[in-house]
Amino acid sequence: MDKLILRRATPGDLENIHQLQLDVFHGEQSIPSTMIPLTADQSPKWWCALVDSAMVGAVAAWEVNHEIHWGRFATRKEYRGMQIGTKLARFSLDDLFSQQVKDIYMDARDATVNIICKMGGEIVGEPTSFYEGTVTPMILNDHAYLMYKTVADNKS
Repeated sequence: MDKLILRRATPGDLENIHQLQLDVFHGEQSIPSTMIPLTADQSPKWWCALVDSAMVGAVAAWEVNHEIHWGRFATRKEYRGMQIGTKLARFSLDDLFSQQVKDIYMDARDATVNIICKMGGEIVGEPTSFYEGTVTPMILNDHAYLMYKTVADNKS
C-alpha cells in the first residue's frame, strides 16, 4: 500500500467524500441516495483517509439534540481488510474526545460494531433491519475509549 494520510476533511474534499458515500451506501447497500447526505444544520465534521491522493475512507460526526453522533463511516471495497477503517475511526475519535466530547452515539453496521466494541463501545439496543443488513445502536464514552487507547498504546 502506498502512503496512508489521515486528516480532517477540507471543503475541497467534500465532493470526493460524497461520491465515496454514494458508492458504498447506495451502490453496495442499496440505501436511497437521498438519505445519505448530512444537512448543513447538523454541522457535520468530516475526517478522511487518502492513499496518495485517492479518497479511500471517510467518517463524520454531527450533533442531534445536544448529542454527538458518529457515522457515515465508509472505506472503498478494494481497501478493506488493510486496517484503514480502524485507523480512520481512531483518528476521528481521538479528535472528538480531545474536544471534551463525553459520549458518542452511533447506529453501526456489523463491521463497525466489531471495531467500536474493541475500542470500548457498548451496544445499547437490538440490531434493526436497515436495507442490505442491520444497524446496531451503540455508545462510546470518553472513559472507555481512554482505557482502550492506554492499552493499545502500551502494546505498540
